Amino acid sequence: MRAFIWLFLLILLFGGCSTKKYFMPEQVAGVVDFDGKLPAPIVDVLRDGATLQNGQFISDRGVEPYKLPKGYLFIKRAGDYYLAADRCHKVVVIDAKSKKKIFEKDFKMKAPVAANFKDGKLALVFDNDSLLLFDTTTGQNIYSSTQSPDIAVDTKIANPYFLGKLVIFPTLDGKIVVVDSESGKELRTLIVGTHKYFNNVIFLDVIDEKLIAATPNKIISVTPQFTNSLDVELSDVLYVKNRVYLLTKDGRIILTDSQLNPLKERKFNFAHYTGAIYGEFIYLIEKSGYIIAVDKDLRVANVFELPEAIDNYIFTAHDTLYYDDKYFRLNKIQ
Repeated sequence: MRAFIWLFLLILLFGGCSTKKYFMPEQVAGVVDFDGKLPAPIVDVLRDGATLQNGQFISDRGVEPYKLPKGYLFIKRAGDYYLAADRCHKVVVIDAKSKKKIFEKDFKMKAPVAANFKDGKLALVFDNDSLLLFDTTTGQNIYSSTQSPDIAVDTKIANPYFLGKLVIFPTLDGKIVVVDSESGKELRTLIVGTHKYFNNVIFLDVIDEKLIAATPNKIISVTPQFTNSLDVELSDVLYVKNRVYLLTKDGRIILTDSQLNPLKERKFNFAHYTGAIYGEFIYLIEKSGYIIAVDKDLRVANVFELPEAIDNYIFTAHDTLYYDDKYFRLNKIQ
């Protein structure tokens, strides 16, 4: 009897593994290869950049000709400045033209996970979900607050956004906080998502004068006159020429306008999106090792096969896919 119970438990534990579904295209239009090698493998990926093993990094402009100080990871290129942080508490701002450090500070027991920089003001989100607006010219805090720490977060942590005199902070617990950058006054807090886990803001942008923010479970569009939202399980959000594309965890790509009104959608059964690049078409990177090309109206689609499945660090920016120690640019299949 005891042997039967153990056998039953093993079936319950492991039997489900064989039912996992994978994306299997009915037709493959062609096979694409990587264009070349990166200077070193990718060792870290965030929303707006990736760090290579040799200290170089990739911004939305491509591989940058600079090596970070040892132990630092790239966060974002903010105009003419590189922003990076080490794995503990330090932040560095580097002039992209002169390659000189213009600011460095240890923030003591708080590790920065998102940042932005403009006119000497450094906006930071820390791993304990505290927010800080710091004046690097005077060394003074303009604004600081502590939100509700989240236990687990998505790695696509959105960076703060400067909008005129406003700073828009994304939080790790699903909110956006709007702050006056001159007075340090907190003007407004908006709740984006309400899930207990993986509720951090993964996308933040201003599109057609609308503030759009998303967590892995919800996306909102906000103006002074209205707020619209969609509850959807998201892998990522892509914005291309006044169009918003929602990449969902159930294999859909949903086209909406900037008010989040759905216009069209397509579903690719069991597709798991790890990113997207774009040119004449939208190219969805599928984890099993495929590129799904759809036109911008989602009317037609073609599938191309990559040399291997995506099971390591990947970063996408504009028309280029960076994977492990290789890169692929769209001109080969456009």
